[in-house]
Amino acid sequence: MTDVLVVCSPGGHFSEARELVEGLQTVDYKFVIHLVPALPEDIKHRIIVAPHAERDPRLILQFFFALRCLWQERPKIIITTGAAIAVPFGLAAKLYGIKLIYIESPTRVNTPSLSARLCYRFADVLYVRHRALLKFFPNARYFESV
Repeated sequence: MTDVLVVCSPGGHFSEARELVEGLQTVDYKFVIHLVPALPEDIKHRIIVAPHAERDPRLILQFFFALRCLWQERPKIIITTGAAIAVPFGLAAKLYGIKLIYIESPTRVNTPSLSARLCYRFADVLYVRHRALLKFFPNARYFESV
């Protein structure tokens, strides 16, 4: 059983997710990512590799993978920094009654990402880092990036 699953795309989303979990020393967490980058040995045991999908029919495969992954890991919370992988995992989380926290990318200043727009409908909490996004997500929580 894993306490927290951190679901994200590779690249900047993964870098941001790694920064988010730096303070989680007493929490059991794992990352779910597709297209795994080169990783240091100390983090490889925390990686679950998901099938890759980009706004195409493979999202269905990714959704069924998410259902199986959540059944096996039984996390209490899913935290996601996006992108496309957040949607099937978010939907699967809702089916299992798992809390979903979506953190919008700090690069989204004036308009939200597609994955945030989709996940907003079922996320328990959605965080934005620019006040301009609150007009798109009235129930979102704003926090300033440092």
